[in-house]
Amino acid sequence: MSPLIALVASALLGLWPLAALAQDINPDRPDLTTSAELVPARALQLETGLEYERERSGGAPTRRQLTVQAVLRAGLATRLEVSLEGEPFVWQRAADDDRGSGDYTLALKYRLYAPPEDSGAPTLALRPFVKLPVARAPIGSERPDVGALLLMSLGLPWGLGLDVNAGAAAIGQTRPDGFMAQGVASASLSWAASERLAAIADFFFATKEDRAGRASLVATAAAVYRLTPRLALDAGMRTTLAGPGPDWSAFVGLSARFGR
Repeated sequence: MSPLIALVASALLGLWPLAALAQDINPDRPDLTTSAELVPARALQLETGLEYERERSGGAPTRRQLTVQAVLRAGLATRLEVSLEGEPFVWQRAADDDRGSGDYTLALKYRLYAPPEDSGAPTLALRPFVKLPVARAPIGSERPDVGALLLMSLGLPWGLGLDVNAGAAAIGQTRPDGFMAQGVASASLSWAASERLAAIADFFFATKEDRAGRASLVATAAAVYRLTPRLALDAGMRTTLAGPGPDWSAFVGLSARFGR
């Protein structure tokens, strides 16, 4: 899979021109809900992060995981964006130590509807995706996933913004082989405390991803600070409210958009 990832990344870099439209950076991280907003056409955006999580499960050893995160987004056209999202390095410690590359996801984001300015209507987009099973077990499932999300972003009074996602995926299974349907729904509420600082509250729900599993609900509290119109920092924490998942995790991130 490594040559394939290198080829896709090279193709994305080749699509980046010397100029990009003037627009403040709007990272899809750090919440789990994806915005319907696109990277400007002919622009390239890199979103990176570091996350540490801790999970206790019954009498099993406590699982600790440190993950390096990276997303490369490229605006192909006014209505179309392509992205490559992955975990270049994962260190996991439970009964044994495991480390290596995580999985990668190739996705498109297509804008279905962009409302007229000051109309108060939401922006709508569609995001189909496929997971490339690069990681070996137990870091990854060693099986591909495919799915699609409908994205909605809505500006609200008092500096508030709402992002909502809903969709479905086919999750690859190993015992037995095949796929299992999964439903996903999430919502993220942001508040612009100032021109540079925004606070985010996010809730992400997913039905079980394997036949022996359970549905899960994850909550995120985070903040994003724009150092410049093209550079942003983020930090926050996540916790699992129901179902399987880490007891808590903490993360920091840096996002940058390139172009003139």
